Amino acid sequence: MSETLIPSQSSALTSTQNGTNIRADLRPESQFYVDTAVAIGNPTSFGKISSIEFSTTSVISFSGVCKVYAICKGQVFLQPMSGAGNEGKVNLILRPFKQPINGLAIKYFIYRGLKKSDFFADGKLLATNQTESKLVEKVNTEFDNFYKNKQANEKPIFLSNFLGYRELTDTAQNENDLLDEYFFKISDTETDKVAFELPMVERGTLLGSAESSLGIDVVLNEGDFFMQDDPNPFQLNLKFARAKEHKLSTGNYTPYRKKLVRESASMFMDIAAFYGLHTQGKGKIYINASTEPLTTTANIYSLIEKYQTKNTTYLYIQSNRQRSYDFYGNYHLEDTTNIKVGTDVSNLTKETFGVKEDWAVKAFNGANQITLQLTTDNYTDAAVYVKTGILNVNTIHEDYYLRNDNILQKPSTDPNVTVDINYTKPITFDVIKTGAENSPICNFIQLICETKKLLIQTEEPNAADPNTTETVNYYLKDIDDVFGMIDESPVIQNKQDRELHYVVDQNLLLVNFNNATGGKDIATVTSKRTEDVIQKSEDETLSRITYETLLHNIRQSNNTFTESLSAYSDNTNSGTIHYDKNKNNFYQPETPYYLKTQVFTDSQSGNTVTGLTLEVQTGGLPSKKLLGLTKDENDIYLNILSEKDTTGVKKYNNAKFYLKNLLGNEEDYYTTTEGVKYRLYELYLIAEDREGKIVLLKPNEPTKPVQVSTIDQCVFATQEYSKYVPLVEKENIVNNYVQVPLL
Repeated sequence: MSETLIPSQSSALTSTQNGTNIRADLRPESQFYVDTAVAIGNPTSFGKISSIEFSTTSVISFSGVCKVYAICKGQVFLQPMSGAGNEGKVNLILRPFKQPINGLAIKYFIYRGLKKSDFFADGKLLATNQTESKLVEKVNTEFDNFYKNKQANEKPIFLSNFLGYRELTDTAQNENDLLDEYFFKISDTETDKVAFELPMVERGTLLGSAESSLGIDVVLNEGDFFMQDDPNPFQLNLKFARAKEHKLSTGNYTPYRKKLVRESASMFMDIAAFYGLHTQGKGKIYINASTEPLTTTANIYSLIEKYQTKNTTYLYIQSNRQRSYDFYGNYHLEDTTNIKVGTDVSNLTKETFGVKEDWAVKAFNGANQITLQLTTDNYTDAAVYVKTGILNVNTIHEDYYLRNDNILQKPSTDPNVTVDINYTKPITFDVIKTGAENSPICNFIQLICETKKLLIQTEEPNAADPNTTETVNYYLKDIDDVFGMIDESPVIQNKQDRELHYVVDQNLLLVNFNNATGGKDIATVTSKRTEDVIQKSEDETLSRITYETLLHNIRQSNNTFTESLSAYSDNTNSGTIHYDKNKNNFYQPETPYYLKTQVFTDSQSGNTVTGLTLEVQTGGLPSKKLLGLTKDENDIYLNILSEKDTTGVKKYNNAKFYLKNLLGNEEDYYTTTEGVKYRLYELYLIAEDREGKIVLLKPNEPTKPVQVSTIDQCVFATQEYSKYVPLVEKENIVNNYVQVPLL
């Protein structure tokens, strides 16, 4: 069975002997991107320019020529720099193959302003002896080796378009083409646009040189998928990649689209913060041609001390539905403020943070310590996960999770003391400092925050009087934030119809899992969608869609006398699995998980029902959630999401499944005649309309909502999906995917 994969964007978790996962060391390891012998002056900084502009590019200036290096191992794509006077410059896009920092998924490094004369002349690649570029040397060597033993084929001239490089006037490439189209071209029939191979370079490879100035962008990875008719005006396309410098601008867009642009700032990272993170968790930075890395805080700081942002700490907060903090306005209080910030608990001030009027990235300049208080409604599952950042010793946490008494305040019993329970307990972060002046080192803090529930209100027919409507409140449950990517398209396309095809959203989610003590263990997960086809009989197949969570990290209760949750981190690649002609290669959860069927009699209808449970080969409880639909059932919701308004614009964006419990109360369940307890849900959709308002969507009559059942609150599946899951014993699971001979 052949497999096409995207390099992993996550790392293995460290683990204690009792199975509790601890956040892994960052262990950053990279190359400094320019020659350190060249003096840097007058850099232009990354970050907010005004409320309508945000620079994603850090630009350094210098005298003469400066060598430029590959920050990490990755694929290289060259593009012409746009703009008058830039005809002699190219931009280089480096896509990491091996991530330089554990747990920080970087999609691209964009180098802006290398000398074109280091790579090409007259539309042809330079010979090795015409340039110092080791990239050119590598490409020429591989090209020569390829044709060395092909006597019947004369070696052609190596044209620049063999590397995907075309001039701005060449119509084979369009500035609106997404960068992903050029890195993930797997179609059996290649168009002229993508008929080339992108070279792979090692960390520290001398790419080329720049003269007078060089810009660089660090683009974070949100997943390898795209959305048709995406309402966000900003896209990672060739226009973005070709610019001399890139700035996000809110322009004259609608308020919703302005919010999407402002939120796009969180897709980028300051190069100074990238290197600043190397002072955390055993970092190494290699410089120039040296094989001995810099490892001390002082030496690492010396690389960025010329940058204007050398002492800046950036704050990123992701909240409900993977949107930025207060995207939906549910975190602000009556006075519009939504956060308290300061250098310690004694000097906190109320501020407004979020994309309604400002950018999704907040900068603190020169702070040695940062303290935050977020707004909360004090609901039971309120929690914060610190993905990146160093918590102060006085901030009590559970492996960087803050929940329950560690995050929620209680009213004071002392009448002389006032506690504002509209805010969480203070969360304090330390900033690594260096030198005699204790200079803070540029870094960034990433939080996954759900301290307030999200309410959706709809007008529905009044049961007592069908001629009137009533307002119905829908609060999003834990599970309603999980199953998304419904109408997103993977950048890796199927080569054939019968192929197991999957895509991953890299954005983290907070999820709770029931443990054996009756409590909850909290975890961070990413999400995955898999398409497959199973053989129902010799002549009949069934197409299916499976949504599942992939474990990133979990905080478990330490009780040696009860079953613990499994703590296996999942593979977070996107890709395809090709079918063996003689096997029915269907989807199964990755080892150690497997699906088990349970047949029972529905006490309501008397019908025979097939339920599914998620089992763990090694014992214990599963730490995964899964939703299974047939393709026909999934298409009901795709049809809703494909609706367009009178102007031809797609109506809805950022959709996820909402699970409506038919008994109303999540604590209630049905009991079968065999004593099996199960819950039954109708599937709705929660999405954003073109104004950014959250809406609840249901299939229109006569189409009924799809129903899913769950026995274990881990697997939610329809009858049509469940009854065709093949019976597989756990000892027959091989290589993560089950192979059953066709009938």
